Amino acid sequence: MITAFLNLKGGCGKSTSAVHLCRYLLDKGEKVALVDADGQATSLAWVGNLDEGIKKPAVFRLIEPDPLMDQLPTIAQGHDEVVVDGAGGLAEVQRAILLLADVVLIPVQPSTPDVFASAEAIKAVRRARQIRSGAPKAFSFLTRVVPKTLLLNEARETLGEYTDVPLLKTEIHQRQVAADVMGQGTTLFDLKGNRAATELARQYRELFEEVGYGRA
Repeated sequence: MITAFLNLKGGCGKSTSAVHLCRYLLDKGEKVALVDADGQATSLAWVGNLDEGIKKPAVFRLIEPDPLMDQLPTIAQGHDEVVVDGAGGLAEVQRAILLLADVVLIPVQPSTPDVFASAEAIKAVRRARQIRSGAPKAFSFLTRVVPKTLLLNEARETLGEYTDVPLLKTEIHQRQVAADVMGQGTTLFDLKGNRAATELARQYRELFEEVGYGRA
């Protein structure tokens, strides 16, 4: 299965989500590949900086549309799961990913610019579905959430209106440990007793239940 994180905006948590989904799947015994399609190569650098002894996915960097179209299906054939960290924007790279992904996840911070950007990402998903007879499955989720704010309530309401791209119930809260973890050469799943890892695991279980994935 190919799972891609996409959004127009940078800084919305795509790389953090992609690296941690890989780490979660590796703990489930899956053979996992991470495809970094973002020019900033954040997830590539993160995996490369992980401490010795931490499970790591195979990593590929594909930042042009033609190599993505040519190589992503082959990578998927050689792995149980492929996680794609997509770039910001809706250039040809994002369109290529949308034509190949089984599942698209749209991380959204509860801010007006991010919610506006998510609407464009959802439109792109809909266009891909016209070409692919309904695929890919797609979901949005709220990340870097600060509880009990007006912006959060507005984001929930707006994203909840896209019934064809459901909003996952599990929200990822803003936590300092999540902001610091990349620089520590580790992942949240390798730090003991932190709530951020618990939230991520809960969200991934919810996702796999939604897509009918049997190894949640």
